[in-house]
Amino acid sequence: MSESIRWMGQRALMLDLESLAEVLAYHQQLNSEPLPGQVEATPAASNLLIDFRSRRDAAAAPRRLRRIKPKPFTPAPAEPIDLEVNYTGADLHAVAEAVGMSVEALINWHSSTTWIAAYAGTRPGLVAATPEQLIGRKRLRKAEIPPMVPRKTEAAALPAGSVALADQLSTSCPMEHTADWQIIGHTNAALWDPHRSQPALLYPGDRIRYRAVTETITVSPPSCPAPPKLADTDAVIEVLNTGAQTLIQDLGRPGRRHQGLSRSGAADTPALRQANQLVGNDDAAAGFEVLYGGLELTVHQTSVLAVTGAEAPLTVHSRQPNEHRSNMALNGTGGGPSEEETGIPAAEDTREVPLRAPFWMFPGERLRLGTPATGIRNYLAISGGLAAPTALGSSATDIRSGMGPAPVAAGDRFGLLGAPSGFVGIADVAPTSLPAAQGPTTLRFIPGPHDHLFAAKNTPTGIATLQTGCWEVDTDSNRVGLRLNRPETESSPRLSPPAEIPQQAEPLVRGAIQIQPEAGPLLFLTDHPVTGGYPVLGVVVREDLGLAAQLPPGTGIRFQAVDPDTLEPISG
Repeated sequence: MSESIRWMGQRALMLDLESLAEVLAYHQQLNSEPLPGQVEATPAASNLLIDFRSRRDAAAAPRRLRRIKPKPFTPAPAEPIDLEVNYTGADLHAVAEAVGMSVEALINWHSSTTWIAAYAGTRPGLVAATPEQLIGRKRLRKAEIPPMVPRKTEAAALPAGSVALADQLSTSCPMEHTADWQIIGHTNAALWDPHRSQPALLYPGDRIRYRAVTETITVSPPSCPAPPKLADTDAVIEVLNTGAQTLIQDLGRPGRRHQGLSRSGAADTPALRQANQLVGNDDAAAGFEVLYGGLELTVHQTSVLAVTGAEAPLTVHSRQPNEHRSNMALNGTGGGPSEEETGIPAAEDTREVPLRAPFWMFPGERLRLGTPATGIRNYLAISGGLAAPTALGSSATDIRSGMGPAPVAAGDRFGLLGAPSGFVGIADVAPTSLPAAQGPTTLRFIPGPHDHLFAAKNTPTGIATLQTGCWEVDTDSNRVGLRLNRPETESSPRLSPPAEIPQQAEPLVRGAIQIQPEAGPLLFLTDHPVTGGYPVLGVVVREDLGLAAQLPPGTGIRFQAVDPDTLEPISG
């Protein structure tokens, strides 16, 4: 066995292995006997990503990893999971010709083979499966060697339900995506259903068997759960306008990569944590993530709220004069005399409330978040916590997988998860840094794990090129990631992976800077895929991920390589 261990960011290690059989063996071993501080082990085509709770745990792991001698992988003892397939895929005849088989022989081989789900793909519920004989035996007779299916020269759309082949792998697509795999059939199996307690049908280690059928296959995409309908007496917040996008977010779903799920959660984690602390909630309580402002809501009972994140104006509209209302929630007081008590008719009143501080709102008052002057995402928390639907223990909306509640809509009404806190106004989370007022914003990163692949002779290294000049955030950016390009006025060199690097699935982390051919870097954010097919040149440090989530299109970025322990700049 030959292996190498490389850092991927500050708290993750990538273990390179010689074969998929070794990957599965190590994955099985680390699942049954986790390393100290291990959060999760994520398999891919020829490597394993291991996440840790702390930098110290990760630093101690290489010595332990080198001592591990895993037993050969053993598939789950359960019966194989049957997938019905209508073998009428658009590429069926081309694949048969490419591997020197008749169509009937190809179908017979595919449907008679027992497959092992090896690793999660680029979409939730999608797994790449390998023939069982490649895992269980070291030497195969020639007749037992699976055919090598060529990939398409260009990636194309794979509709939901597609059954496809590439190399010596098979996959079934739970939702449409783009890939260079060859489609040989279709299945209507519910590969991914966010409403199930276990949303994925297939997990690494499962045995799979394809069964040929002749029925027409149709696939309907799963829907997101809507907010629960509340009785009038239960609703505390009613949404009047959502702006460009308002999502429910908490701290996400850690430890779900084997299901094809990244953690998701708030794109600017410190901002949500700060908002929750300001109103006395647990850090992980659900709140609103508001993109580009525009959220308007009203409250139906006296409430304490806080808004953090981007620099945006906050106004409360009321039919009560503001001299009777305190903006600060101190010791649970701040109410003033009512219209009935004073005998003075109420008048429409508008008052500004502070950002990053708790403030009172009273029944019937309306809050409006204006357009941010700096940054793009705001976080709103209400004391008591927002009551929202959960999936796999989280209320986070994952836009890539469809996991979690649907985007918030005008008319949605929400109650509280618990009782409002009597202890508010204190937060130990520093405000998120926001984009520079002038000039480019600097993002710090840790080189690796694939920086060595860009070190061609007599040319600048990939790290040097990444740090040279300025990059600009493209309009095609969202919670999945920031697509970066050189500004039109920028003459600095572009980045592309060396042509000789084979494309294969490798694990991804939040903050990974992936280099794709004929495109600028792609900086993955909170809803990133768990694996990707292109090399990762570096990983943005955890301390700058909130800042990255606040960058609007057109923002200039400069990358700075830093030491993972001190965060001090290092040379490229």
